[in-house]
Amino acid sequence: MPKVLLLDFDDADRDRLVAEKYDVESRSTGWRSGKEDPLEIPPESEIVFYQVSGQGGNGRSGLHAEVHQALERRVESGARVVCFLGGGELYQLTNIVGPIDRIQLADNPRTDSILFNPRAIFHVPFERFKPFISKAYKLLPEAAGEGIWEKSLGPEGKIEILAKSADGYPVSLLVGRGKGSVLLLPSFGPKNVEVIDYILKDKTPLVAEPPEPTPVQWIDHEDYLFPEMKALLTKKEEEKRRHEQALGEIDKKIREMKTGGQDEFHKLITAEGADLIKAVIHTLRYFGWGRVVDVSEYWKKVIRDKEENIWLIEKEGPSVEAMLHKEALILVLIRAGKAWATDDECALLQKFKGRRMQEFDNTRMKAALIGNYFSATDAKARGSPFSAAQVEEARKDGNGLLTTYELFKALRAEKDGRITKADVRSQVREKAGLISIEY
Repeated sequence: MPKVLLLDFDDADRDRLVAEKYDVESRSTGWRSGKEDPLEIPPESEIVFYQVSGQGGNGRSGLHAEVHQALERRVESGARVVCFLGGGELYQLTNIVGPIDRIQLADNPRTDSILFNPRAIFHVPFERFKPFISKAYKLLPEAAGEGIWEKSLGPEGKIEILAKSADGYPVSLLVGRGKGSVLLLPSFGPKNVEVIDYILKDKTPLVAEPPEPTPVQWIDHEDYLFPEMKALLTKKEEEKRRHEQALGEIDKKIREMKTGGQDEFHKLITAEGADLIKAVIHTLRYFGWGRVVDVSEYWKKVIRDKEENIWLIEKEGPSVEAMLHKEALILVLIRAGKAWATDDECALLQKFKGRRMQEFDNTRMKAALIGNYFSATDAKARGSPFSAAQVEEARKDGNGLLTTYELFKALRAEKDGRITKADVRSQVREKAGLISIEY
């Protein structure tokens, strides 16, 4: 049975575990006790459960700063640390367990919307104790996309994400260090001690397992096999070769499909700058506009400000210059960012449209802003990046606001046969304000 240390838990929690026959000691940090006494981690402790709370932080960031050095060495040798994050300052965590690259205690996501890693060792207790989660923090400054449950961090290498907030930010992490690890959990309030009991009773692998005995290799040599076993092994190898060949052919087709357009379309919702402009041009051409003119390319030999990024012309004619003066024209601005669209970006629509109307002597114009906003967030979790005032101003001016994710969804719908390319072009051309493509 592992030797357990409870750090900053109540005596009642310790007594409960002692009654269950666990080998338990308890200690308090100076933040909880209010004292400046040194904190000693008993050298025989194999698992440390630390309840991080807001008690007594009071700016004492240097308190116990020496503890993590010794504890980190212990973890490298196989000890485990489990932290319940119920409040306090970041230094109350890192002074004990040591620094973790980019770690933070940010925001306070809704506990009822936390998503659990279905493959994690801690999935069962998370599901069981989810109703009792009292506090959780966004532990890293960037979100993890859908289906991504690992992160690469500085000296820690790969870490496992055990749970995320609804918008994809990790709220529970398993950080491996040598033979041991540091496990960061939300706080389950008074139920923290029950979670500890579950971990210890269920024998969740928080303690280094003894090495498996080395199997006898030579006994499987063909000299010791009966003919019927050799026949089965030969058949297995043949099936394996056929299977690998089939997978290789499928992988080749996947690579061809990606390089043939899938990767470029994905840039609609991942890229910024020149890559995003290229992806939008590629997509608009796929939808069948007569001319999709890259403005920078068109004016490349002319010294002038290339203000908008794209000209969309429904018809295909012999001369772009002639069509600019007589055909209906959509001026497209491409923008991207990690947050909302700005008023300045939206104001450029009417400004540039007015300039081109005068320059081309053509009033048959509309301006559209196509933006990959919230670009670091899983596309499905993004809200509208445009404010109600921005949408209303665009509607009054006859201009359009369109997200690249909306364009990507229309692309998927067209490939599924739920909308035609002509209908996509018609909605982009006719709708004003916030453009939502219906299919």
